[in-house]
Amino acid sequence: MQRVYSVFAILLMCVSLAYSWESTARVKFMLGKVERQQKNKTQWDKLRLNSSIYSGDRIRTAGNARVEIEMPDKTVIRIDQNSIFDIKEIKTDKDDGEDKMSFSVWAGNIWAKFKKIVSDRQVRRIESPSAVVAIRGTTLEVNVDKAQTTRVSVIEGKVAVTSKDAKGEVLVGSSQQTIVKKGQPPQKPTPMSSTGTASGASGSLSLKIDRPPLQITDPSLVSGGLHITGKTVPGASVFANGTPLNVDANGRISGRLSVVEGANKFNVKATYQGQSASQKIAVYVNTKKPHIRFSTPLVAGFVNKRGYSLSGAVFDETPLDKIRVTINGDEVANVRGRGSFNKTVILQEGANTIRIVAQDLSKNSSEKTEQIFLDTVKPVITVTEPAQPNFIRLEPPRPPLQQRGDNRFVQIVRGVIIDPAPSSGLKRLVVNGKEIKPNSDGSFEAEIILKRGENRLIILVEDLAGNIARDANRRIIVR
Repeated sequence: MQRVYSVFAILLMCVSLAYSWESTARVKFMLGKVERQQKNKTQWDKLRLNSSIYSGDRIRTAGNARVEIEMPDKTVIRIDQNSIFDIKEIKTDKDDGEDKMSFSVWAGNIWAKFKKIVSDRQVRRIESPSAVVAIRGTTLEVNVDKAQTTRVSVIEGKVAVTSKDAKGEVLVGSSQQTIVKKGQPPQKPTPMSSTGTASGASGSLSLKIDRPPLQITDPSLVSGGLHITGKTVPGASVFANGTPLNVDANGRISGRLSVVEGANKFNVKATYQGQSASQKIAVYVNTKKPHIRFSTPLVAGFVNKRGYSLSGAVFDETPLDKIRVTINGDEVANVRGRGSFNKTVILQEGANTIRIVAQDLSKNSSEKTEQIFLDTVKPVITVTEPAQPNFIRLEPPRPPLQQRGDNRFVQIVRGVIIDPAPSSGLKRLVVNGKEIKPNSDGSFEAEIILKRGENRLIILVEDLAGNIARDANRRIIVR
């Protein structure tokens, strides 16, 4: 029985180690509502920027949403809106002893740029309900429609495409595409067109716009415009949202389009001899840093309470942007566009640095830093003269001519103020209501006026952090 438990424990350890060594991908960019269903789970969770993606994860995007995922080998996959995408397997030669990545597109559209395959041990594959795509270092798009028809468009490189339910394989090269219908072999590759149909078969005009980056953070693009390039037939007229683009004698397209902060969508349309083609592109411009405002100003100085409450608001001028707020590395808020934050920072005795950072989806960040000194120790009062708590001073009656001032006497009070470490420094010293400036070593001397009878000696000292010490237990009795 003990051997069974031992074997079971070893198996559990192996599973744990295997999970900890599992290769992961990472979310590099995200726009809109994107959800993830983890392996062996039924619920959908909200996906976040910089999240780790594991083998077995399923990703789905809502309308007007998209997400960009970077694999361990720097392969980039962009999942467009209304798509369902599976990460079936991620294995790297370094961590797993294998170099294999496989994915499934169940619905929607993806764009991917794979690193070049340099060894037969490397396997890269994308499946759909109707097709299997073997990849050897390629930039391509895979689209699956409601009828489970798959369109594979190769922008650069070469792929082998087979059907899941029928025999036959086709090789699709750069600027070519093939269509695989459910239960049928792949169609013969044809030149790509913007609408996903073969330009030779349907007579539609060829148009290919180079995809710009999904997100732009360079402020010069807002003033100078987004540079657009592409390819069409010589002599075609090309417009983007009504703005004309240049087409040279070789059919190369170039031009600049005005962009604004936030989401920008363009419909590029080419016309030639009664034929037309169009292609949609989108970019997200985010050049603005988030703003941080505090409900109360930061106290740049000394405090005497360990709990320092910090609250305020953040906002970003870029539409749909998301802001992450951290205080000393701890996340205190994750808001869309604008929102508030509140945190109580526990200070340590002495100097403390408080660092507030607000960062948006495009890594634009603002930062505020302050030094706060915590001093919770009260100053120590030592009276050296008069040294006794109850000091009796004998003053015999004066001659008749001096009896007018018989009831007023001058008393010298001396002592030392010590401000223990961590010392914030002395702010004020008051002896019987009179403010006294102590010497640099903390010693002080004051004159007070006494009356015949009992006189109370009250000494108050306050440091820069607000700690107050009192000595009100001394009496000077004049007889």
